[in-house]
Amino acid sequence: MFEQLIPLHPKLVHFPIALFVTALGFEVFALLLRKERLHQTAMYLFVVAALASVVVVRSGIWEQARLHLNHPLLTQHRMWALWTMGFSLAALPVLWISKVFLSKYFRFVFLIILLAVVGLVSFTAHHGGRMVYEYGVGVEN
Repeated sequence: MFEQLIPLHPKLVHFPIALFVTALGFEVFALLLRKERLHQTAMYLFVVAALASVVVVRSGIWEQARLHLNHPLLTQHRMWALWTMGFSLAALPVLWISKVFLSKYFRFVFLIILLAVVGLVSFTAHHGGRMVYEYGVGVEN
C-alpha cells in the first residue's frame, strides 16, 4: 500500500549506483596511494550498496506494478537490475571467503568484483534512463 502512494524507486535508485561507483573509485585510489583506510571504505561502501540494492530492486518492481508497465525495455532494465543485485549479494560471501582463506588474492578479487558490478550497474542505469528520457515512464504531466 505504501509503495502505491509514493514512487520510491526514483527516489532510492541513485543511492546504490553512487555507492558502487564510489567504492570502485576508493579502491582504485587505495591501490594507487597504498592506503588501507581507502580500501576499508571501499569495502564498506560495497556492502551497503549490495544490501541497498535489494530495497531498490523491490521498489522498482512495486513501481512497475503500480504503473501497470509492460515494455521490452522495462524487461531488459529489470533483468539487468536483478543480475546486478544477485551478483553483488552473491559477491558478499565470496569476498568474505577470499578475505579469510585467500587473503593474498583478496584485493584482486575485490577489484574484479567491483568492475563487474559497476558494469552491471551501468547497463541497468542505461536502460532505466532510456525508459525515463525516451518514453517518459514515471514522469508526471
